[in-house]
Amino acid sequence: MRSHEIRSRFVDYFAAHGHTRLPSGSLVPPDWDTSVLITTAGMQPLKRYFLGVEQPPATRLTTVQKCFRTVDIDQVGRTARHLTFFEMMGNFSIGDYFKDKAADLAWEFTTSPSGLGFDPDAIWATVYQGDELVPADEEAIAIWRGIGVPPQRIVRLGGDNFWQAGPVGPCGPCSELYVDRGPAHGCGRPECAPGCECDRFLEFWNLVFMQYNMLEDGSLEPLPAPSIDTGCGLERSSAIHLGVHSLFEIDAFRDVISEIERWSGARDGADEVQTKALRVLSDHGRAMTFLSSDGIEPSNEGRGYVLRRVIRRSMVHARRIGLESGVTPRLHARVVELLGDAYPELRASASHVSAVLAAEEERFARTLEVGGKLLDDVLAAGGDVSADDAFRLHDTYGFPFELTVEIAAEHDRGVDEAGFARLMDEQRERARASTAAVGFVATGLEAGFTTEFVGYEQLDVHTQIGALVENPDGRIALKLRESPFYPAGGGQVADSGFIVSENGRAAVEQVLRQDGDQQIVAVLEQGELTAGEPVRAHVSLEARRPTMANHTGTHLLHAALRRVLGDHVTQAGSYVGPDKLRFDFRHGAPLSPAELAEVESLVNGWIVGNHPVHTFVTTQDHARELGAMMLFGEKYGDQVRVVEVPDVSRELCGGTHVRSTAEIGAFVVQRESSSSQGVRRIEAITGAAAIAHLRERSAQATALEDEVADLRAQLRKAERSGGGGGGGGNGRDAALLDAAGEEAGIRIVTAVVDDVDADALLQVSDRLRAKLAPAVVVLGSSTEGKVHLLAAVDDAAVERGLSAVDLIKRIAPIVGGGGGGRPSMARAGGSDPGKLPDAVAEAETAVREALRKGA
Repeated sequence: MRSHEIRSRFVDYFAAHGHTRLPSGSLVPPDWDTSVLITTAGMQPLKRYFLGVEQPPATRLTTVQKCFRTVDIDQVGRTARHLTFFEMMGNFSIGDYFKDKAADLAWEFTTSPSGLGFDPDAIWATVYQGDELVPADEEAIAIWRGIGVPPQRIVRLGGDNFWQAGPVGPCGPCSELYVDRGPAHGCGRPECAPGCECDRFLEFWNLVFMQYNMLEDGSLEPLPAPSIDTGCGLERSSAIHLGVHSLFEIDAFRDVISEIERWSGARDGADEVQTKALRVLSDHGRAMTFLSSDGIEPSNEGRGYVLRRVIRRSMVHARRIGLESGVTPRLHARVVELLGDAYPELRASASHVSAVLAAEEERFARTLEVGGKLLDDVLAAGGDVSADDAFRLHDTYGFPFELTVEIAAEHDRGVDEAGFARLMDEQRERARASTAAVGFVATGLEAGFTTEFVGYEQLDVHTQIGALVENPDGRIALKLRESPFYPAGGGQVADSGFIVSENGRAAVEQVLRQDGDQQIVAVLEQGELTAGEPVRAHVSLEARRPTMANHTGTHLLHAALRRVLGDHVTQAGSYVGPDKLRFDFRHGAPLSPAELAEVESLVNGWIVGNHPVHTFVTTQDHARELGAMMLFGEKYGDQVRVVEVPDVSRELCGGTHVRSTAEIGAFVVQRESSSSQGVRRIEAITGAAAIAHLRERSAQATALEDEVADLRAQLRKAERSGGGGGGGGNGRDAALLDAAGEEAGIRIVTAVVDDVDADALLQVSDRLRAKLAPAVVVLGSSTEGKVHLLAAVDDAAVERGLSAVDLIKRIAPIVGGGGGGRPSMARAGGSDPGKLPDAVAEAETAVREALRKGA
């Protein structure tokens, strides 16, 4: 059986036994579950059912849950059984059946030919041996003996046989099923049995007898009803069924590994480096695909850092087998192809995830190049990696510490981890001290009055400094009696501008909101400012005007989203600045191109309509009667400010806005993405920035039209040159022969060939080389959106230092791909047909440079 057959058999079996199938929950736990960072078990999305907080849709449930184990990242590739992402098949009883029924169901599915079909004589069971809080599970022992498991194959174990999904929550003793795979898989010790760290006894099913709720102090209280939570690992079950030693031999990984072998030329089992790289890439490719599809994006903290670690570790191992760029989007595409039917969210988010992975790979490429070389130098010098070197790699070059440890271990070297931790603590202490030194800017200033904000009506006012504190770095914190400067808040950035007196001038850096008051942080540019003196305060129009346009544009975007997607859309966060607007909103799926186009069209229609923008202050109750939008969870006073675009939008808002929608000028969506679970994000630009963007887009379209026209002309010329009986292929060959150049006695052909697949491209190359030898031929083509590149180099050119592999590595990233081969012939794939002309042009430059150098 393939993995998808096991998955189907499992859920069909339990559905036939009265279990309701539920879809997999997200890898991002729901907001109410803060016990884990990422979903690690099948029961986690169901936790509130076990606690009795929510009513389950049925008392018997079955799922195949996406899971991820962060603690195993560094182990992947080192062992035959460690994974990060895996699928956990589970059956659950919420107060329905308990131990005996759970054991009966598991045993029948495990041993039945219509289930997993495992040999019952090879199956062992473990049970909880008990502790001071929970007694030994004698009941489970009796149940397994009654089913037919002999006592010598029932093992009492400790900690691992009491299961909990986090530091708090539902838990209970468990009974695990193992398969004895035979002495060839084991450590050879006579006492070897379930619980041994070797690979002989492989645990594949965990039956958790949910009886308790663990509290924060470590104590246990009974659950409302005893329940069952089981987890049967899909990947382990598949490996046992196939009789293979390593999980990486099952189809779920072989289908990915074989593709990587095709890209790279590496072979599983060839040597330790290649085998480890292929295992890491196959596992991490699945992991990054599923993490990203559930809305996680690379960052330096939390879930985002987990994803970043997986991507960066993949890149390190990809380079070890010759894959230089475009690796993560290709891995992602293969995983979507294989698992998109089982998990439709992979296809729905494919384009966005691919872009995110490509961007992260590009960001880390330079770090990997520089930091990797420095680490190589450190290791070449001999000895362990010092704390100073590890810290310099991390702090100066951004090279992840965990990769330093892993790479050093591969060279049998250690890393001074304690020293590194000490240096990190010292750095954090310096940062805290630095923050404390300027902390006065965020504390209140005693001026005897509350600043009056007049910036809705006035952008240039004569006022007075009421209090001022200086800092040695040239910054000052001050309060004005009347201020035109908008303080940062409500998603809108603070105003910038200047404050000037007869004695000095300062540029406004920050405007801080303080409980109905405000404080300004400014940088002295000349002279000095003093408390009590009159000043002129002026807001920068260059920043305020586009900010106002973006803020009103945000309101229009909100209204458009509700019209296109439905009234469930509500704001979940925003950024409004002079450069762009960002709007986060609650919605469960990515927007289709048609939906995005409709949203953009609605907003621009309202802009062209020149609707007035009204603002007024009223009571909160009256605003609610008017149907004004209010942010969920926001605390409003009795008096609220309403911003209204008649017949379009009405929201509570304290921000600054244009007087009419026409002042926005234009609205362009730049990106739609996931912000977090159930929250989407749109980034857009307005005004001059939007118009400049549209002009650039128009120029690009014109250039593409010209390029298409030129290519069509070339095609017609090539077809004409083929003669009456030659056909398109002969005509094309003739045109390519006529266009051949020469450098240092070597003929050169670099060209894009239309609608030719990879095999036909090789045939064209062979014909050209036969007629032009000695020659260098670099050809590119695309079929069905996929790019094919080929470089063929005659021996005479190879002797002069030219390599087909080097050519391919230089040009493949241009089309978003990668490849390899040998000095005389190399090939690559890619994903961006529009960049083919650039790639072959770069190839000709590279060929001529190499031939001149070798002449």
